[in-house]
Amino acid sequence: MTTSNVVSAAHSAHSMGTLTVISWTLGPTDDMPATPFLMVYSLGDGLHGPEAGEAELRQTLEGMGVPIGGIVVDAGQDRGIGAHLLVEAQRAVLTLPFMNAQCQVPVEWQEAAYETGHVIVKIPVVPWPDAAPGVPVDEDRLKAFISADDVVRNSGHIAVPVSRIQG
Repeated sequence: MTTSNVVSAAHSAHSMGTLTVISWTLGPTDDMPATPFLMVYSLGDGLHGPEAGEAELRQTLEGMGVPIGGIVVDAGQDRGIGAHLLVEAQRAVLTLPFMNAQCQVPVEWQEAAYETGHVIVKIPVVPWPDAAPGVPVDEDRLKAFISADDVVRNSGHIAVPVSRIQG
């Protein structure tokens, strides 16, 4: 796993709180190329507390057709999901129906995104308040959060096709 160690504040909604984006890659392995990931997570600092933010994010994802704890939904096949991703100049610009965000990504991440043609976007409804915007997150902390049982059971996953600026 390689993390970009870059997070950026993306959006603040009344109930969801501050939504933040982080990037990392898994692999490569002998039989698979590196897989690029983005994770959109809440800091749990919404107007009505973390529980209200969790409920709103869950309802929003389910309304988009993204099951919580279920399969990876392919935004390239189901355009109604409204997920779009532009990757250019070591920046990922993610658009979801409820937010727009951009973050810096390392060269390896960008290359993996171009090679696979998509990025897996993980959206846990469980807040991660100790991963603050602009503060590097080390690999062990990221692994601990994304592999926690509660997070695994309470995340939506979207495979978002990678777009590039046409030159």
